[in-house]
Amino acid sequence: MDQSRQWWRSVLSSDWTVFALPEDLVRERYTALLAALEELSTRGPMWTPAQILEQLHIVGYHDGLSEEQLLSSLEQLAKWELAKPFRDYAAPVRNYRGVISRQEAWALTLRGRALVAAVRAAVLDSRRALQLPSRLLDGVEQTVRRMLEHFQSDPGLLTGDLDDVRTRIDELQRVTADFYGALAQMVQSDVTDDDVFGRNRDRVLEALRQFPREYGRALRRVGDALTALREVGHGPVVETAAVHAGLVDPAEQQRWVDERTRRLADLEAWFTPDGTVYRLIASATGAVHTLLIAIDRRYAARRRGADLGADFRSVARSLHRQGDEEQARRVYGAAFGDWPAWHAQIGPAEEDVAHATVAAAGLTVHRVEVTLREHERVGRPGGRPRKLADTTVDRESALALAHEEAQLRRRFARVLVTPGEVGLEHFAGLAADASVILLRAVEAALQEFDPVLGFGSAVAEGANVVVRVRPGVADRQVRVELAEGVLTGPDLRIRVDASERADEAVARGAA
Repeated sequence: MDQSRQWWRSVLSSDWTVFALPEDLVRERYTALLAALEELSTRGPMWTPAQILEQLHIVGYHDGLSEEQLLSSLEQLAKWELAKPFRDYAAPVRNYRGVISRQEAWALTLRGRALVAAVRAAVLDSRRALQLPSRLLDGVEQTVRRMLEHFQSDPGLLTGDLDDVRTRIDELQRVTADFYGALAQMVQSDVTDDDVFGRNRDRVLEALRQFPREYGRALRRVGDALTALREVGHGPVVETAAVHAGLVDPAEQQRWVDERTRRLADLEAWFTPDGTVYRLIASATGAVHTLLIAIDRRYAARRRGADLGADFRSVARSLHRQGDEEQARRVYGAAFGDWPAWHAQIGPAEEDVAHATVAAAGLTVHRVEVTLREHERVGRPGGRPRKLADTTVDRESALALAHEEAQLRRRFARVLVTPGEVGLEHFAGLAADASVILLRAVEAALQEFDPVLGFGSAVAEGANVVVRVRPGVADRQVRVELAEGVLTGPDLRIRVDASERADEAVARGAA
């Protein structure tokens, strides 16, 4: 059996002891120290205690740590075979400090680098955002094509190409997991939560946008590249790369070859006719259906939780559409009987009743009791009922605003209404706010002038009046002194009549 598939047999719990220490403070010290050493290992081989202490502050560990405590922690990491000291006995010794400095250079061991990198990758991947990289399949095709090109011309670069195969497989795994995870949350999560619904909706929409446009075009090219690689053979490619991989231990060469060959087979398995990529594209139809169902659930949950009148109107329409009285009684029993058709009764039976009234159904024998409750009868899909918003203040504010607007419109109407057809002189001394309303209405009426009728009319914006205007004496100029300013213009004959728009504004505010 392939040894690379039996990696789980080599897992030792002692390797992970430092990440599972019972004392929080001690565990944080060791994990921060490993994080600092891991970052330093990307910049150089060995580092002094002073440099390690500085790096500890950079990674976010700000607890006081003396040099003795640091050396003690480093020695403990050395016992766990996660770090090792570097003693340069060939360094020239000029003083006593030079003798000590021979033992101050530290670095992670091979096991330490692997363990810290694995833990860091696991932590970051578990917290990463949903990701759907564009042109992912184009990257897969380029990796395979580059591998075939290097196999023919420059085999020394095949090792890097085989490492890229692992990167492409990881990207495919993340894409599929994120996509199906978003679909699962759309089905199982609380769709009334704006954050959860919006994030997963955007994820699904982005996937549906990319699949037809990018994945459909690149899929054929990836298939052709994998077919060409299969004709060359996975084994010859990996064995050629092994010659240039720099494997010092000959015993590890076969394990290295087996693992890279398995990676190529895993990559090809994604693009078989029944592979995951084809299933992912085929699931686009199901994703559209899931999204529509989630939108419908979201709308229904909010409508039923906030609009009691809509529920009763739905029942009334259902009763009206029935063919006979027996069918109507069945609908009524489903709505108000022991088994409600759509109202899932969640929470305790005892509720604080805010208001109740009895509505008579005309001449019929049915009587319906309407009760406004503190909590919605249909709880959130997450379980707990959500308290209904108190709209009393908003409603009173809207009514007051509508009433104030209606009063203002009536005041302007009393000022602007004329006893008949008058000239501009009639409006001498008119207030500035009323003058603005009148002049705008006159301008609109002139734009609507009808030569057949001989006048134009318009509704004044801001007052419940209708203004009718016709030309007066030709070439006659009129000068009118308003409350603020002087108006000079042609002679116009104006008639202002009252309308009922103020009452309509009050009705809109009450609604």
